[in-house]
Amino acid sequence: MSASPKPGSKPAVPLSERLWRALAWLEQRMNVTELFSFLTHFGVIYTPIDTQRPLREVLREIGSKPVVSYARWPHILGLLTAILFALQAISGTLLAFYYHPTATMAYESTRTIVRDVPLGWLVHQVHAWGSSLLMAVVFVRIVRLFWDGLYRAPREVLWFSGVMLGYLVIQIDFTGRLLPWDIHSYWAAIRGLEVISTVPVVGPVLAFVVGGKTLSQDSLPRFYVLHSLVLPGLYLAMVWVTFASMRRVGLSRTDEAPPATTTFRKHLADLAIIMLLLFAGLVTLATLFPFHFHGAADPYATPKGVQPPWYMLALYAVDQVPVPGWIPGLLALIVCLAIPFLPAILKRTGGRFDERRVRIAGVAVFAVWVVLSVIGVIVERS
Repeated sequence: MSASPKPGSKPAVPLSERLWRALAWLEQRMNVTELFSFLTHFGVIYTPIDTQRPLREVLREIGSKPVVSYARWPHILGLLTAILFALQAISGTLLAFYYHPTATMAYESTRTIVRDVPLGWLVHQVHAWGSSLLMAVVFVRIVRLFWDGLYRAPREVLWFSGVMLGYLVIQIDFTGRLLPWDIHSYWAAIRGLEVISTVPVVGPVLAFVVGGKTLSQDSLPRFYVLHSLVLPGLYLAMVWVTFASMRRVGLSRTDEAPPATTTFRKHLADLAIIMLLLFAGLVTLATLFPFHFHGAADPYATPKGVQPPWYMLALYAVDQVPVPGWIPGLLALIVCLAIPFLPAILKRTGGRFDERRVRIAGVAVFAVWVVLSVIGVIVERS
């Protein structure tokens, strides 16, 4: 039997009502709805919000309002890029608590994380696998946008931001490879810098940023700042541009079937399930297929079979051709600049290239890249 309240005592206020009262107090002093609307540009909440209305009314309205579902193929790819980046940010922050970005302490701090910190090895492996999975999702999304012709008007900005996400995730991965400061990460970064140095404009700019064409003790802090602050900030900005454009022009072309709809409440449930599955998958990969941790970096001992990152193998193979290095670098720069500005290039052709011809050209470029990458592996191992 529950005890009855004492005479003269106030009835207990439910916790939910206390939270709403606190929110009402806060809304009298600042525009909470405007702060909440900031989330609409990152894929978590994508329903347009009237920032002049109280947040409680807005939440009630969007709770049952039909919205386009992101948790369906292929529309889920954009959402995955945001979720995986969030997981990378969380795991990277946890690693930063123990990591020391100096040439004398980087290797020892990484070994401490892997060996001594509780679950440090798991966070380290989840972060490493998360980087690979994020790159895979971003590139699959670019292929999807290209194959479905979603680079044409009015989706030029959507295409541009998608390609830039691909470029940024490559740079995030490359700068992160050096941070363990073990022998393989050190020499893989050396090979990568040798490849990038042949690219006009990009090579000199990178050499200025990291302090030269070779690695030194001063390079590691610069790589760390790029990896943990500058490049993630630019990536987050491109995610914002992606969802801002998506809200304006839609997820699909008008000649396709209407996308599935859902409610915001169901969307949050789908989001929680997706995050749980992604995290479980990363933990499984980290446990069953961990990345190897090698000995400390030695600038005077090159390990056998060291290679640049896989996304640089094609240019590495071209660099072996007996021609001035700036020629293949210039060709690579032209291709990399042409991809994000593909809509403008096609527009200048006066519509002479339909989607079928563009697809054939894209498949040909991709096939050449794969073949050159294979050659790069063979050349490095020979």
